[in-house]
Amino acid sequence: MAQVSRLPQPAPADPLKTGAATYSSGIADAQNYMNWVIEQFRPYLKGRIVEVGFGHGLYSRVLGELGDYCGVDHDRDSVEQASRAMPDRNFAVCDILAAEQLHALFPNGVDAVFTINVLEHIEDDAKAVANLVDVLKPGGHLLISVPALMLLYNDLDRLAGHFRRYSTSRLRDLLAGQPVELVRLSYFNPVGGLGWLANRLKRHESLNDDAVNGQIALFDKYMVPLSRALDPLSRSFFGQSVTCIARRV
Repeated sequence: MAQVSRLPQPAPADPLKTGAATYSSGIADAQNYMNWVIEQFRPYLKGRIVEVGFGHGLYSRVLGELGDYCGVDHDRDSVEQASRAMPDRNFAVCDILAAEQLHALFPNGVDAVFTINVLEHIEDDAKAVANLVDVLKPGGHLLISVPALMLLYNDLDRLAGHFRRYSTSRLRDLLAGQPVELVRLSYFNPVGGLGWLANRLKRHESLNDDAVNGQIALFDKYMVPLSRALDPLSRSFFGQSVTCIARRV
């Protein structure tokens, strides 16, 4: 019987990591990519804007110009570092699994919740989504980007503490029964997805080695324009991420 060649299987995620341990430092310099991500959501970024799990904090430099911004994170060190680095921006410690903490911070609700690469770190992602929807004002928007497709899961996901990657159908199921209507639900960044698939062929022991950060720099400089051009052709079936825009009714 012929042997079937299989991609190497990464180990399970390490969900205990928080803050800077969950992302590559090189992503903070990927300005072309960050601009492209924000473009997907820009029409809905206004009024009271909350960024959940702000990571390196650099999205706040743009978001803070678009509305009344506050970044929240459950990692106290990240909040303290961001507050020191950007004293003109508001940051607060908040666990989005605790609805009472969200409502204490935003008793009058918010107009936009912006969350990039956060839900995959949370085991009970359904509760997190429900709490974020609940803090939205009627007409407000939940803006989500999450890693796409378990086919792409590799050591980089494990090292970042990802429980999962998402299909559009899984994200649709998470929002089913919530008081929202979908504005957009699609895959995003096909070239990045191919790169993530290629990384399954290599073992990684760190998110912050020269190889990983070099990939990020090369992608941001050379591949973002190509991926932007191809993105409309692949939104229905493939990408590195899933983009979701949902309006509170």
